[in-house]
Amino acid sequence: MTVTTPSPSSSDAPVPGPRHQRSEVAGTAASAASRSDAAPPGRVYALAGRGAAIMLPLGAALAAVSTVFDPHSTEPEPRGMYVAYGADPAGADVAATVLHYGFLSLAVGLLLAGLALASRRGRVLAVVGGALGFLGFANLSGAVVEDWYAAQMSAALGPDAAMAIGQKAEAMPALTAGWMIPMVIGFSLGPVLLTAGLARGRVLSWWTIVLPVAGAVLITAGHDLAEVGFLVTLAVWAVFGVLAGRALWTARAVDARD
Repeated sequence: MTVTTPSPSSSDAPVPGPRHQRSEVAGTAASAASRSDAAPPGRVYALAGRGAAIMLPLGAALAAVSTVFDPHSTEPEPRGMYVAYGADPAGADVAATVLHYGFLSLAVGLLLAGLALASRRGRVLAVVGGALGFLGFANLSGAVVEDWYAAQMSAALGPDAAMAIGQKAEAMPALTAGWMIPMVIGFSLGPVLLTAGLARGRVLSWWTIVLPVAGAVLITAGHDLAEVGFLVTLAVWAVFGVLAGRALWTARAVDARD
């Protein structure tokens, strides 16, 4: 005798319940997270991005070149600078000129990097950070004028008299509040905010924020670290400039259809 097995009817099929619904919701969430992780990198304005890619490394390179001409100090700072500059005003002249353009190039590069980000994510941070960075390094490039005056005053009046005049000038209240404080805030905070904006906009990796933080700490402590500290600071800025510049140069550019 043949035994037949009844085929399952539609009424016997499993009915979706809460467990199935929870699985579908979890699958949808996982799919959304996967799509978020796979989101395309941020878009940039090509002209501004490539300008920043040139100016940032160039600024660090010019500042490093200035140390070749900078008269060597053999005494503790700040007096050592006045002694060295008074003994070699010509070297101080060339070093200050090159250093001025190095800081100015960094200022322009930071501003262009902030303006380069076209994506909405992180754009406000990038623009504010770029503007602050520009203010800080532009003021810093202007502060280099002290070197020209220090060299000539030291040569004419001696290092001690020149240092006393320089310290009185630096203590003037409007100069301190309107120039020096914005300078320190700008070159310390601006690049950090800029990097955070570019990282949020998926142009830079988040770990690169370590570089402007280290640069801010080193440049603030530069007087205590002397020449070696200045070169280490420039090395940090050079690495940041190369990494940020490469990312901005190769990022997806905005075209006419965007």
